[in-house]
Amino acid sequence: MLAVLERPGPLIILPHDNPDPDALASAATLRFLARELTDKDATIALGGYVGRAENRAMVRYLNIPLVPVGELALDAPDVQVALVDTQPGRTNNSLPPGVRPTIVIDHHPQYVQTRDLPFADLRDGYGATSTILTEYLMDARLRVEAKIATALFYGIMAETQDLGREASTPDMDACSFLYPHTNKRRLAKIENARVPREYFGAFRSAIASALVYDRAVVSILGDIRYPDMVAEMADFLLRCDDVDWAAALGRYGGHLYVSLRTTNRDVNAGQLLQQVLGSDHAGGHDMIAGGRVALPVDADWEATAAAVRDRLIGAVGMAAQPAVRLCP
Repeated sequence: MLAVLERPGPLIILPHDNPDPDALASAATLRFLARELTDKDATIALGGYVGRAENRAMVRYLNIPLVPVGELALDAPDVQVALVDTQPGRTNNSLPPGVRPTIVIDHHPQYVQTRDLPFADLRDGYGATSTILTEYLMDARLRVEAKIATALFYGIMAETQDLGREASTPDMDACSFLYPHTNKRRLAKIENARVPREYFGAFRSAIASALVYDRAVVSILGDIRYPDMVAEMADFLLRCDDVDWAAALGRYGGHLYVSLRTTNRDVNAGQLLQQVLGSDHAGGHDMIAGGRVALPVDADWEATAAAVRDRLIGAVGMAAQPAVRLCP
């Protein structure tokens, strides 16, 4: 990877659109490694929106600089593009068509062939991309900056729900290495980020619209403030002790966003959601998945959401009817 970083030309680090803590931490760490090991300044591109309160607090308190992707020339001849927590050809990133990344680092299953890329490190056995970057940091034997350690630690913990969801031994080892170097005060500010009043309204709406189909609960949220809200609500609904599956759907910026969660370790939520939305529009792991589909202009988006919901219910093996409200 260092040999690739040492090539001439500016480096742009591109996480997936609407980056979560794992993507933000991975991008910040790759930028740190490029600067410390090759004296190359890198720019982290933001292709979407940082909406979740904890994610905004992470950017603020850990000083992670983000530049809107529209202000950057990713297709310039001399630019190197590094994808983190995403892969070429996915609809969840803003890599321009025809642009070939020089670096790809991701913990999701391999969606496209990467043999012809200068550097690709895909480890779907890891719970977080941040764990891969932590191992790079350990191998480099650099002094660990507190902000970088805090970002990586929070990235792993958020992605694996405190090492309780799809966490591997490397994830646990990475957290053990990182925790002594973290800034505990800033970590607490991120984990307990203040939220606006509308946040509680979103939870009320999610509960009010949630329907239970045997062992699955699904909520169509309506218009959402930021794309990550569907993931937040799906995680919240999965806490219901009567269900094994939870899904949330919401409209944002002309797209229908879908998040799927399960407690069942014997299935693959990512593959299931790909069957429902299409292989190019979704992805994930065994227990978590997400995706989005474009909504036709002037289309009845609620009918589209209901159709996706019904396909989801069928895909997880539940009957679409009868359904009962989560809170009658």
